[in-house]
Amino acid sequence: MLTYDDLVTGLEDAWLAASLHEHAFVESIVPASHDRACKVELFPEHDEPITSDNIPPWLDLTFTWSAVHQLASEGRELPLEPLDLTWTYTATLGGQTERSDVDLVRTFQRAVLTAFQRYYPNEAAEMEPVSVEVRRIYQQHEQRLRLEYVQLVSSTISDLFEQWPDRDLQALRSLLRHEMQLASAIIANLADAFSPKGRGGYRTVDAA
Repeated sequence: MLTYDDLVTGLEDAWLAASLHEHAFVESIVPASHDRACKVELFPEHDEPITSDNIPPWLDLTFTWSAVHQLASEGRELPLEPLDLTWTYTATLGGQTERSDVDLVRTFQRAVLTAFQRYYPNEAAEMEPVSVEVRRIYQQHEQRLRLEYVQLVSSTISDLFEQWPDRDLQALRSLLRHEMQLASAIIANLADAFSPKGRGGYRTVDAA
């Protein structure tokens, strides 16, 4: 049966194989419920130092390992609850603040869809466009607010148990690598769509 350490180790191997780099790894325990939460912040290759003008798209990967998951991993016969992995992608745009929200969202959605078409072509044919939140970040400048940059944020959730029917640990590692390769492709596509410097080149939504 799957253990917490199996999952974390498999994820780490997967993001290294996909050439993503861990910038933050946070684990926490909620004593009242015995839940164990994990969050990993993953970046592609990037230029240093990072600023709002050159920060590449990145991924926050989170999941909660519940008391039920722990008991099942110890051999208890319990009905399994979903084990959801949440994949949150963020693209920061420092020099494209004049673009409309519709333009930005469509460009983001097309980048995600292109990655899904490569790794999950059958599912991509029927998938709905991903939801994208547009955040406009303002800073005080000479007694007035000035738009500094725009962030596009989108999250998807995948139930690990739903995608892993045979419960074989080798199959799990293969699944995690496939999922992380998809994540890396999404990040690369977002960089191509939104990063005018260094990592990818900006294209309008008509040319994307």
